[in-house]
Amino acid sequence: MLKTTVASLKTYPAIPIIGALAVAFSLLSPYFMTSGNIEAMLGANAVVLIAAIGMTFVFLIGGIDLSISTVISASAVISGLVMAKTGSVPLGVLAAIVVGAVFGAVNGVLIGYLRLTPFITTMATQLIARGIAFVLSAGIAVKGTPFWVMDFGFLSWFGIPAVTIVGLVLVIVSVIGLGMTTWGRHVMLVGSNPDAARYTGINVPFTEFTVYLVSGVLGGVAGFISIANLGNAIPGVGDTLLLIIIGAVVLGGTSMTGGEGSVERTVLGVLLLAILTNGLNLVGIPFYDQLIIQGILIFFGTWLAMKFSGQREA
Repeated sequence: MLKTTVASLKTYPAIPIIGALAVAFSLLSPYFMTSGNIEAMLGANAVVLIAAIGMTFVFLIGGIDLSISTVISASAVISGLVMAKTGSVPLGVLAAIVVGAVFGAVNGVLIGYLRLTPFITTMATQLIARGIAFVLSAGIAVKGTPFWVMDFGFLSWFGIPAVTIVGLVLVIVSVIGLGMTTWGRHVMLVGSNPDAARYTGINVPFTEFTVYLVSGVLGGVAGFISIANLGNAIPGVGDTLLLIIIGAVVLGGTSMTGGEGSVERTVLGVLLLAILTNGLNLVGIPFYDQLIIQGILIFFGTWLAMKFSGQREA
């Protein structure tokens, strides 16, 4: 029994923190465990969940994608403009995915094939995406979102928001892709030992390219989902999400140095931060005090993940 518990903590180090937070907030607020609050909490974090899946893949190859948050913004703005102009939701979805794919492909080429540093490269594309979002929108929300999109943002099935279900479907696809395909094995090997991957015949630049491409596409999907959540395309919608996305992946137990982690762990990391933010709001903790608490939790959660899983420091 003890060995099983220790093994579970090594695989999913976020579980004890989630349990402790859930119990604490249940005692502090009578609204925390209500179905309405849980539904709202899940829906509000769908964008983070989708983007964090992409960041997980990037971390697994030992990279980083600082552009993911502003790719969300640029995708949302361009998707919103397309839908406002054409009235077509499918074209809006396609536009968001294409924008994300373009940014992901640019990152992938520069990092995978031209061997530029991921941090600097994605910081540059972050600035470009943010600039595009604000230039095209003139810095204001893009109006004219079709009612179907807004209705979708409020839709729930069996108490689970439709936007969250989209995220969970992507989680399932990603888990299968990572654990049951040749590509997934290549991703893990490249992250664990790039030199060994090359010696075994793996095309390391192509693997890195595809990972950044996937991250960009998921950023595009997250951008469209943000429109469904908010009702309009907001040019700064992703500005505050980068550290939340990174924090969720790290707290879930995926190593930033590559080769250690999983999408399932990231789901738990997203849930952990969702519970923390929701609970702090319910008990009336001021926003800036929440930032301090979140920072302390990320320190503690990272240490816990490294202690149980044996990760090496970045």
